[in-house]
Amino acid sequence: METRTSTVRQSDRVSFRIPVEASWFTGDGIPMSHTAETLLVSRNGGVLRLPDKMFPGQEFAIRRRQGMTWKTTQARILAEFDREPDGFLYAFVMLEPRDDFWGIDFPAPQTAEDALARLLMECSFCHRREVVYLNELQLKSFEVRKCVARVCTHCEAPSIWIEALSEAKQDGVTPKAVDLDQQVNPRRKRERVKARVLACIRRRGFQEEVAVCEDLSKGGLSFRSRNQYPEGTRAEVAVPYTPGAGAIFVPIRVVFSQPLPAVGLYRHGAAYVKGLGEGD
Repeated sequence: METRTSTVRQSDRVSFRIPVEASWFTGDGIPMSHTAETLLVSRNGGVLRLPDKMFPGQEFAIRRRQGMTWKTTQARILAEFDREPDGFLYAFVMLEPRDDFWGIDFPAPQTAEDALARLLMECSFCHRREVVYLNELQLKSFEVRKCVARVCTHCEAPSIWIEALSEAKQDGVTPKAVDLDQQVNPRRKRERVKARVLACIRRRGFQEEVAVCEDLSKGGLSFRSRNQYPEGTRAEVAVPYTPGAGAIFVPIRVVFSQPLPAVGLYRHGAAYVKGLGEGD
């Protein structure tokens, strides 16, 4: 997603589907153009699904419609990320980074030190999108009302912010109801905040799982899931998570795993890992 010489992410990565148009020239000079779709976006790149075979280092133009206008930038393929029946998944980087290309404001990750959760949200007035770092009060507000009150720098006024939905059609995920109890694993070093929200666990080579988060802290989270993740497992988590909305995945390491035979589930504790995540 970022240059390979990076050791720290330049921005969060948002799981967000945006329809775009990619165009390039073949080795024979023949112009090619295809409608495509993003799977991930960051300030300077993303992951794109294309039906055509492309190669690392290949350059192309990418553009997206915003209202009545088009935004265009140049990009380069970094690597083939995966293959699907509908095409190839490519990680790419923008050669001409534009802060406004995705229509999303990406704050510096260093400003998230006190955040309990992160969401892609939009102002209900101007519909400007931003990666929002939620503190305890905002997380509680979102848990109850599915919105938060905060100042919009574009409107220059307080407004209600809601979770942003993907622009492209996305298959929904309906998680199974889970019987929650009040027990929380006592092994923790930071103050935790109880939050009954959904989390999405992603691990390369495995299907994404929607789990139930029990509590969060600045350093990690506790969640219940149908699958067991052994201690030391590296994965990524998006919390809070709403199927069909823009999810922000961050790297984690499982620090404990506890079976719950009575409900057929596992309770896990995970710590956030600073630096690059899976696939970087």
